[in-house]
Amino acid sequence: MSFDDNGRLVDVNGPLEYVDFGPPPPIEWVSVIDAPDAFGRRGATRNGSGIRYGLRIASEVFEDAGGWYVHLVGEDQWWWWIGQSADERPARPSHAICWPARYVWLELTDGQSEPNSTREDSRS
Repeated sequence: MSFDDNGRLVDVNGPLEYVDFGPPPPIEWVSVIDAPDAFGRRGATRNGSGIRYGLRIASEVFEDAGGWYVHLVGEDQWWWWIGQSADERPARPSHAICWPARYVWLELTDGQSEPNSTREDSRS
């Protein structure tokens, strides 16, 4: 008997076996416009400058000045905000930026609910 690299006690007299957990679940990106309960979920933006990951959605989609928008915040700012006590935490993370919803995509992994069909109102 001996300890392996992970600190588990293993029998060294038998064949070495490894557990295969397989790859992580696939990620599907859906428009934040079509997703219910977007607040707090991982997001990404895509525009002429490229793709930006590492974002959290800090609001539900809202209409303002004839367009549809959502507030975004960086992952680090999101977790700092979550770490605050509930009585000291503001309603929305500080430094959240307002971004056009048509450029925001929400990360949907296996086990998460599928978005509703496209909403009746035309958001662009």
